[in-house]
Amino acid sequence: MKYNFAKAALVFGAGLLALTGCQDAEYQEITNRIYISEAAPSATFTQQTVNMTVVGQTTTTLHVRLAQPVDRDVRVTLDYAPEALASYNERNGANYVQLDSKYVQFTNETVIPAGSLSSDPVEIQISEFPTDSGESFCIPIKIASTDAPVEMARTTSHLLYLLSTPLRQIVPTMNANTFPEGTGDWGITTSEWTLEAWIWMSSFSINNQAIFNAPVSKGTEIYIRFGDADLAYDKLQIKTGGSQFNSNQSFSPNTWYHVAFTYASGKCTMYINGIEDSSKEFAATDYVINSLQLCSSGSYFRANARMAQVRFWKKALSASAIKDGMSRLVAPDSDGLFGYWKLDDGSGSIYHDATGNGYDLTCRTEPEWGTEEVDFSDPNK
Repeated sequence: MKYNFAKAALVFGAGLLALTGCQDAEYQEITNRIYISEAAPSATFTQQTVNMTVVGQTTTTLHVRLAQPVDRDVRVTLDYAPEALASYNERNGANYVQLDSKYVQFTNETVIPAGSLSSDPVEIQISEFPTDSGESFCIPIKIASTDAPVEMARTTSHLLYLLSTPLRQIVPTMNANTFPEGTGDWGITTSEWTLEAWIWMSSFSINNQAIFNAPVSKGTEIYIRFGDADLAYDKLQIKTGGSQFNSNQSFSPNTWYHVAFTYASGKCTMYINGIEDSSKEFAATDYVINSLQLCSSGSYFRANARMAQVRFWKKALSASAIKDGMSRLVAPDSDGLFGYWKLDDGSGSIYHDATGNGYDLTCRTEPEWGTEEVDFSDPNK
């Protein structure tokens, strides 16, 4: 007896298609959805945030969109989404605060015309807001309701505008004679820490130009310098935990960089301009941080150095938190922040600690204070 393989294949294929169709109908049914277009960029559907720098009166727009058109007008109501903001803060270890509505104006109703996929632009006007407190502000917006029988998209029905105003400040120029340092024994006990700042160097003419030295009473140190005997002078090195490691990136003179170092669970990581550069693992240890010195390597420090926004934390900040905060002020009472020297005092020989903990840094000689502000949204502009 001959077996018709072609016929059998057709029957099997038809059965498979029928089974697949049933499964799709039961488990993969595609329904119409409504969402915010800007919360679903073409490259990814996981970006429900927009970073905005607000200067004066700033305007942006959003569009409400359907996955499939319908044959009647679709009316949509927009509202604030504090629950989405709370969820974002929890997931990212952030502390954004909803911006007061007196600084925000937008129409909370829009329409997607019959047969169309998108609404007209919804304009959001944001007035410049005070940042003296250092708080991080956000405008969380969501689709609150619609009169159409469509499903609300789970992740893309809300959008968070993460706001900042330009961080502009004067800065001091320091040298070997300036030698700012804390006084007394701070006694900050911690198993995690982050030290970060903006730094500018005039030259890299010799090794061991230390920008930070934090005396620690647990038999280790936090010593951060440019150059070593066998290391190029324009590379950054940290000595800590009985070990040391260097930056992969080389630094250029007369150029601003944001540098950050984190430690947790025996791993120290270096970030440059918010991007991880290098790291090293060693035996886990607790630290007791007693002070902080800037530009402290004596005769080896032959450059002029400028700094701003020096922050010392009792926790290891995430990469996203470092990048998010490096170009703006942070709240002096931020969780884990025990020392915060903005270096914007403008005169005198004391760098005041903004946290109120009293860990001021006193210079041996007064630094040279600049007269022009540096804009740290783009300091090398």
